[in-house]
Amino acid sequence: MSGEYFRLLWRRAERFLVRALRDYEEGDYDGACFNAEEAIQLVTKALLYKYFGEVPRIHGSKALLARLRDLFMDAGKEGVASVVGRLVADYRDALDILEESYVMARYGALSYGEKQGRLCVDTAKKVFEVLNEVEEGLG
Repeated sequence: MSGEYFRLLWRRAERFLVRALRDYEEGDYDGACFNAEEAIQLVTKALLYKYFGEVPRIHGSKALLARLRDLFMDAGKEGVASVVGRLVADYRDALDILEESYVMARYGALSYGEKQGRLCVDTAKKVFEVLNEVEEGLG
């Protein structure tokens, strides 16, 4: 089941990233940010499941990425933990916007503009790039 569930989560994450890109191109920046955050959550959960058997119920890209970093550190994979930690540190502000958008893009009075939409999509693409490299390195 491990490989199947991992692939299912990864494919879902990819589809949310595609939706985020499409929403951005169509000028739906709220949708772009929401879908980018969902993509990050799912791709991170895929790795948490594959390598640690965890199915976390938390929603928030920073918390999930921090959990992934901590588990890699505990497992003696300091290099991988450092890569994930650097990702969170370098994109902290963008991850804050993404986490906020998970609720605000649907229910809040706040609406995201083109600049935020681009930041959300670019950050999700970077997270995918880094986590894909982690996956290939551990694979």
